[in-house]
Amino acid sequence: MKRALRLALVAIPVAAAASSPWWAPPAGRRIEWFGAERVEVAGAHLLAPHEILRASGVRVGTNVWSDPAPFVAALRRHPAIADAEVVRVLPRTLRIRITEKTPAALVLAGTLRPATGDGEILSVDPAREPVDLPVLDGRVRTDGRGRVTDAGTRAALAEAARLGELEPALMARVSELLPAPGELRLILGQPALDVLVRDGMEPDALVRLRAAVDDVARRAAADTTHHGRPTVDARFDDQVVVRWQS
Repeated sequence: MKRALRLALVAIPVAAAASSPWWAPPAGRRIEWFGAERVEVAGAHLLAPHEILRASGVRVGTNVWSDPAPFVAALRRHPAIADAEVVRVLPRTLRIRITEKTPAALVLAGTLRPATGDGEILSVDPAREPVDLPVLDGRVRTDGRGRVTDAGTRAALAEAARLGELEPALMARVSELLPAPGELRLILGQPALDVLVRDGMEPDALVRLRAAVDDVARRAAADTTHHGRPTVDARFDDQVVVRWQS
């Protein structure tokens, strides 16, 4: 009877907390039983979960009714995190969801580092947390805030980010980016071919480019006559030119 009574007393605060949000947070914070037994991390790709936990300040044992605002603010201060939220999953779980900043390419800034489309160098070590990104050719210059200062490099990063949004399957095959004023050379492997694009290509032109790249890739993979490395040139209006280099 006494054990049943104790279980009932525990169940009442849980049910009341779930059904009475206006009083549950301040009351729940005083109940030790609401200490988190589990902390989950979602949305991590560049960052390791333990790094996110460390940045947030959330720990196993943190009361699930704690005010999440300080944890969220701490996460948003992390240089690789664009947004975050901390939500409770009753009765005893806290879930951290983050949105990381999106890198466009790896750049040589002392060492190889991921850089976003607006030229921000992310403090992520790709040797520790592997990322599948093309490498932008050449060493970049940065300011004291970790942002790329060279206008040409910033333009190349912006275009790489735009292409990554519009044609993610194509950009996933790119191993290296060679920038030039107003254009990019995309170096692909397996099979090896180059793609020339001009900045700001319209989506319908990119659809034609993708079809041409797929066709050339099939022919290059089946080539037994060693025609050489193909180049798919999409810098022209309304046409894609393919050249085979010996």
